[in-house]
Amino acid sequence: MLWYKSLREIRNVTLVGMAGMAAACVLIVWNEKTMRWHADPQLSYVAYIWKSVYNSIGRDLFVILAIILGAGGLLQEKAQGTSGFTLSLPVSRGRIVLTRALIGYLGVLAIAAVPVLVVPLASHYVGELYPVGQSAGFFFLWAGCGAVFYGLTFLLAHRIESEYVSVLVAIPSLMLYGAMLNLRWLERLRMLDLFSLMNGEDMPFFNEGSHLLVGPLPWMALGIMLAIGAAFAIAAARRMQPLDF
Repeated sequence: MLWYKSLREIRNVTLVGMAGMAAACVLIVWNEKTMRWHADPQLSYVAYIWKSVYNSIGRDLFVILAIILGAGGLLQEKAQGTSGFTLSLPVSRGRIVLTRALIGYLGVLAIAAVPVLVVPLASHYVGELYPVGQSAGFFFLWAGCGAVFYGLTFLLAHRIESEYVSVLVAIPSLMLYGAMLNLRWLERLRMLDLFSLMNGEDMPFFNEGSHLLVGPLPWMALGIMLAIGAAFAIAAARRMQPLDF
């Protein structure tokens, strides 16, 4: 019951998010000739896909959707007057929160997986080639970094009762984080830059000339990102334990 309830809560957002990501990828591929023609200098097809999907529209859409998926939980149910049913289930509050966190993150993974299928298939339709292995590599980068974006919003949603205020707090927080990355002492720690880690820019595993992933992915860094996301979820679960509903 708990798993099914959590799945229903994120189903619509996940399906709409997947559809939106698929539509964005298809439109990017279909308009590739026009966009590449007007680029200066002209781009190869692989470079165009990287710049449009993995370094611009697709990446930004993924971050926004990961944040939206994190905006839900017991506090929002309390505000809506529906928390009584959830708390009546024969499970602990911690399990309720962590189950919701896991199901929501599976939604993040589902959205991150869309370009893996859509970009190569749409590319084949227009007579171009984009390696499936490249899309798969970016999936893992998005999955790791997306855990932080999702986890941060999930934690905020369990500290701020008003619905979707957590989203409004998470977005400027990430903007502040992006601004802090310009600090000189942080510029040396490239693996702390989630946005660059997601697209490979200025990273040793990415070739700037060919716009391809060429080296082993930063598995340790991605593991740390997953651990941070999990820590956010655990902190949210602990936050719910002493509250009076």
